[in-house]
Amino acid sequence: MKRKFSLVLLLLAAWLGGAQPAYAATDSQDSNITIVKKTRVAYNKGNKVNTWTTYGAGKKLAGQVKSGYKFMATGQAQYKGRTWYRIKDNKWILGTNTVTTKKYASIKAAAAKKTKQNKVVKLAKAQVGKAYVWGATGPYSFDCSGLTMYVYKKATGLSLPHYSVSQLYYGKAVSTKKLVKGDLLFFGSKSAPSHVGVYVGGGKFVHASSPTVGVIKSKVSTNRSSAFYPSSARRVI
Repeated sequence: MKRKFSLVLLLLAAWLGGAQPAYAATDSQDSNITIVKKTRVAYNKGNKVNTWTTYGAGKKLAGQVKSGYKFMATGQAQYKGRTWYRIKDNKWILGTNTVTTKKYASIKAAAAKKTKQNKVVKLAKAQVGKAYVWGATGPYSFDCSGLTMYVYKKATGLSLPHYSVSQLYYGKAVSTKKLVKGDLLFFGSKSAPSHVGVYVGGGKFVHASSPTVGVIKSKVSTNRSSAFYPSSARRVI
């Protein structure tokens, strides 16, 4: 009876040993794994990121994490020229699908900036067709600086003064040849502009032009003698 009982225990121990996940044995025996302690962020342009049972041959899909998931890497390995990181629950993630926390912060900031730029453009375009009234700041009529003042306040929360010359001192100066959506465009004198509008992309800008035509979308001119040739530009987003 004693011998049978011992045999059962041995069989049970063998079965339990064989039931351990494959990556546990790999991780404990693989000299290619470097023990690290570094924070990484899973990132794949907003898509979910796959995690794997190990980093090399024979790996199986273990699950997915959301893009933006921050984890502490506990191991690092190279396989076929690619870096892999072990996350805290002993799953592995491909290094090219991760970034540093600093890089992720810059990605988020760029995304937030783009969102604001798109809001500005959308709102500026929505004002096309409304009336020009000197001194008006919306929402039914505008003068040139009243339009830019209204659009930026509503779209981004930024408070611009109601005067084109004063708006010239907001944000940073940028080349009129390298405009991005949401830039302020100034016309007339470079130091004391008489007109201002919002660049909306595609070589066009929205502005409260005159009492005759109201708020319109116009093409940015490359002809220095044109009234629509910008004298300067400012990036306020």
